[in-house]
Amino acid sequence: MPPPSTSTEPQSPVPKARWAARDASAVDVDVVAEATGLSKTMARVLVGRGVTSAAAAAAYLQPSLKSLPDPSRLAGLDEAVAVIEHNIAKNAPIGVFGDYDVDGVTSTTLLTNFFQDCGINTACTIPDRLIEGYGMSRAGVDRLVDAGCKLVVTVDCGVTNHDEILYARDRGVEVVVVDHHTVPIELPKAASVINPHRADCTRGSEMLCAVGVTFNLVMALRRRLRDTGWFSSTRPEPDLKSALDLVALGTVADVVPLVGENRILVHNGLKALKLGARPGMRALLEVAGVDVSRVDAGDLGYQLGPRVNAAGRLGDAMKGVELLQSSGAQAKNLAALLDAENQARRAIEKEIVAAAIAQIEASPALKNAKATVVGDERWHPGVVGIVASRLVDRYARPAIVVGSGGRGSARSIEAYHLYDALARVAADLGGVGGDDNQVVRGFGGHAHAAGVRIADGGFDRFRDAVMRDAEASLNAEDLFRTNFHDGVISGDDLRFDAVKGISVAAPFGRKNPEPAFVLEGVTLRNIKVLKGEHLKGSIDPRSFGADGHRAVGFIDVIAFGAAPRASEWEGPVDLLAVPDLNSFNGTTSVQLRVRDFKRSGSS
Repeated sequence: MPPPSTSTEPQSPVPKARWAARDASAVDVDVVAEATGLSKTMARVLVGRGVTSAAAAAAYLQPSLKSLPDPSRLAGLDEAVAVIEHNIAKNAPIGVFGDYDVDGVTSTTLLTNFFQDCGINTACTIPDRLIEGYGMSRAGVDRLVDAGCKLVVTVDCGVTNHDEILYARDRGVEVVVVDHHTVPIELPKAASVINPHRADCTRGSEMLCAVGVTFNLVMALRRRLRDTGWFSSTRPEPDLKSALDLVALGTVADVVPLVGENRILVHNGLKALKLGARPGMRALLEVAGVDVSRVDAGDLGYQLGPRVNAAGRLGDAMKGVELLQSSGAQAKNLAALLDAENQARRAIEKEIVAAAIAQIEASPALKNAKATVVGDERWHPGVVGIVASRLVDRYARPAIVVGSGGRGSARSIEAYHLYDALARVAADLGGVGGDDNQVVRGFGGHAHAAGVRIADGGFDRFRDAVMRDAEASLNAEDLFRTNFHDGVISGDDLRFDAVKGISVAAPFGRKNPEPAFVLEGVTLRNIKVLKGEHLKGSIDPRSFGADGHRAVGFIDVIAFGAAPRASEWEGPVDLLAVPDLNSFNGTTSVQLRVRDFKRSGSS
């Protein structure tokens, strides 16, 4: 898979980032501040996230489970409940077929646990990433048939598995699909397909990931079983609130928008997690060094998620399910195993990222393209998705990374819908399938993340087709990186209580980002480089005026990966940073995590 050659002069691969304040009208800020009692700074944060009325502020600050929509409004859900209820009456095991990422693992655990808690026979399986690939597989169907299942519920996959669902039917098995990926033109011939992206689904829940859809399914199933008298003193009704930790983990890890239903689910899932009822979660938090009483959405995304994901990337994703269902010594042992696999994953990832960057920098055509497409048969396919994310961060453009066996993963920017793009590319290359003239063997996913399988020897044609599509679909403005912030603040906004108060807007994630602010003309002291990669220093309190030292004292700042720009911290600088509370050796203090910086007065 050599990079293309060209005589074009190389340009900077990363457009210079601009800073832009989120829109927030002064009138709306006053309304929210008066309704909530929040400071103007925090009211502006809420308004910048679309909260512009007293009612919206109340719903935002108190995300209640009572505000969740009726599950039955999801297209296909009532039919699925009827099919599952019918199979319960047969007393045969119900199979659960999940995907190998965190969303799939948590969905599988949630549904399997629910069936078990209801006294329903169940079996579950997750495909081997390297052998079976993504989605429902015939081998997985065979495993569930061998376990006696007459019904299989797919979670986080299935909506594009037409052939595998027909195979299951041929083996006498009904299939219910629970998925959230982009739906094909024709739905598979399953007994029911629950997917918020169905054209006839009007609930407005497209932001749900699979574990969120699965939670809706179990809510509806519990209601139906309650109505039929299934529960009794010897078969008590499951408490679904205790399962919200799974929903929170899967939702954050899948990087779906943390707004609306998702924000309600994650807010309440973090509450459940802090109660520490699930031993596997506690063990995972322990090996990650996260205090359960302080766990937040960031910990789910950056600490727990990667460790659960590591099982499916390098080994057996069922280890993740086993961990989340385990207790005692088994939980500790499995958490330690996943932690070790995550460390191995990071080492492989670092090596592939370096090789991918070298491949790009060596080719002006790749360096200047509006989409990054790289590949190497030596690259582990379980890690290429993370590598693609790293390349998007570095080059501010869509990235597709293809590893051994033609198995690739893609990540994107807001302006480039990956599923639609791959559909166009596949059509350009002769369609999707196994014919000799078809380069794309298969693909699936959604706007921001996707997977693809490329025919042997077809990488160059695929790469060129993607680059042509991106060139036609994107303009220079689409590739210009913008760092959004919530306004300019002063030293008063960095007092301990003020920073602690930012948590009212949590949980944070995609579409509900952490509040970030601009500090202008600050002077940094005690500057040092950490681990050869990061910059750390402290703000001279005199930057905030004569009373600065008394008001806030020295405030630590850290800029990850910014060591090559150390010279820019000399003299007054403007910082775009996220204030938070950092605990170390029993002491908690204000710290700024710097997203970007520039010399004061520069454009």
